[in-house]
Amino acid sequence: MRGLSEGVLILILLFLSVLVPVSGDLHGQDSPFDPELSAEAAGIQERVDCFTDRSLYICGELIRFRANVHTEGPIAPGSWSTVLYVELLSADGERLAHGKYLFREGVASGEIRIPDQLLSGPYYLRSYTRWMRNRGPDSFCYVPLRIINPMRPELVDEISPEEAGTSLPVRRSKRDPLKFKTHPAFFGRGDSVNMDLSLIGLDLPDSVRGCLTVVPLSARPADLLGEGRGKDRDATGDFHLNFLPDKYGPSLSGSVSYPGSEEEELKPARIHLTLMGDQSAYFVCFSDATGRFILGLPARTGNMELFVLPESQDGEALEVRIDQDFDPRMIRLPVPPFTLSQEEEQAATIMSRNVQLLKIYSEGNMRTEYKADQGAGGEAFPFYGSPTRSIDLDEYVLLPTLKEVFLNLVPGVTPVTRRNKTSLQIYSDNPSLSLYAPLMMVDQVPVPDMDMFMSISPAKIRRVDVIEDVCVKGDLRFGGIINLRSMEQDMAGIDLPDNSFFFDYLGLQAPVSSFQDRLSPDFVSPDDRMPDTRNTFLWMADLKLQKEKSGEITFVAPDYPGEYLVLFRGQDASGELIIAETIFKVR
Repeated sequence: MRGLSEGVLILILLFLSVLVPVSGDLHGQDSPFDPELSAEAAGIQERVDCFTDRSLYICGELIRFRANVHTEGPIAPGSWSTVLYVELLSADGERLAHGKYLFREGVASGEIRIPDQLLSGPYYLRSYTRWMRNRGPDSFCYVPLRIINPMRPELVDEISPEEAGTSLPVRRSKRDPLKFKTHPAFFGRGDSVNMDLSLIGLDLPDSVRGCLTVVPLSARPADLLGEGRGKDRDATGDFHLNFLPDKYGPSLSGSVSYPGSEEEELKPARIHLTLMGDQSAYFVCFSDATGRFILGLPARTGNMELFVLPESQDGEALEVRIDQDFDPRMIRLPVPPFTLSQEEEQAATIMSRNVQLLKIYSEGNMRTEYKADQGAGGEAFPFYGSPTRSIDLDEYVLLPTLKEVFLNLVPGVTPVTRRNKTSLQIYSDNPSLSLYAPLMMVDQVPVPDMDMFMSISPAKIRRVDVIEDVCVKGDLRFGGIINLRSMEQDMAGIDLPDNSFFFDYLGLQAPVSSFQDRLSPDFVSPDDRMPDTRNTFLWMADLKLQKEKSGEITFVAPDYPGEYLVLFRGQDASGELIIAETIFKVR
């Protein structure tokens, strides 16, 4: 390993990262978590730039954002990280809300809701990728926000710079090349506003992608904070290779250990993971020589329950630890006295009123949650699809043991006993099926212990599903699948191994309903008797402007007199910020 060049080492890392979604066996290969790779992998650096629709919010509102990821270093073409992690933090580092969002062509956008019970004061929206966690929270992107709770008089406690011990620099931008065409300075309440935005300048690219927001001038979005571009930083000073990138979607990583073992190179352990519920799935992988493992997960939304079952090759006791999905490290930032100018107080009063009105008018119009496809009887399809055979035990006489069930009721599955040990053999037209042991499951949870599996009472089983084909999971192969469906969907009450456990897992953030957004120009009309409850009057998360071509922007003017900001923020190919803005008044 020491004699390999940087390019070869990076290629090894890239190759191993390709194995993430297929859950392959990494134990016999160079481990991507090998400390020898850390210095070389530090050459791959990521930066996230996150832009919010404004900087002033009311508790209960949505923070809308757009984030770009930029990658530097000796990597292969294509995406490196595909998942953005976003957190709403207090200045002392407490996580108040969080979500995960997919990058598409290097861009992620979405919303995150502010909790109702926060105290008024400064907060931060923090965003990063899993790969950026190897460098630490100082490298993340921070957007300062001010949040007001009109229902509580308390304020967030101040934190002096000496108490915080951390300060983040402001990221600079250039504003010259982008111009709004001349437009009227004043508009009436409810007027249709039309503006044109154009790229001007010889040094500009053919097109620029970015986001556009229209908000009260006093709620102008804040500048980004963070350490900025990766090339300006020491590549290896604070880099520790603990996480691989989410290259193909969400992933889950962890480590195994053998209590009492002092060996430097750990024996491989097989890690079974079952996604429970309507959208079920099954994954399996081996840990590597350092005890680490990583699994690719489906890009699903909402909260999920996962079951983890580790299995050692020789039955030796082992423990599994799952890495936290979001970075748990705290970063404490200064908090100055929280004050509002007269204009900001007026804007905050109007915004608070709008939030209360929106809650009143949106009752009964909330979106319905997505439901998974279901089979007969309202039951969700299993992860393996339609089984080759499915035997309903309710149609037959109750037999005393599972062995007799297979002998008498399940064609093609034969119990075989050798040296007082029973195994199951699935027979089919595929001759390679006999080369591998079948995967035995109860309610889609694997049961490696054959004695425990065969001891299950048939009285607790409703159906037996059989897959008569080789099941491939990465480099692992099974000689078919036998899944028992219990009467109560409780895994037939079997005793789970001591080292297995359930845990809650947060999937991707689901989009909010269009009713709650109320940002469409067609939604707000001067003839509409419903009040205009918008606090952000236009938010375009992905706006593409082409050189020497006008980009038209249309929205409905606010109902309240005052000054309003139209702000575009984009980035060129090198990641340099390009900003244009204009102001109009409503009277």
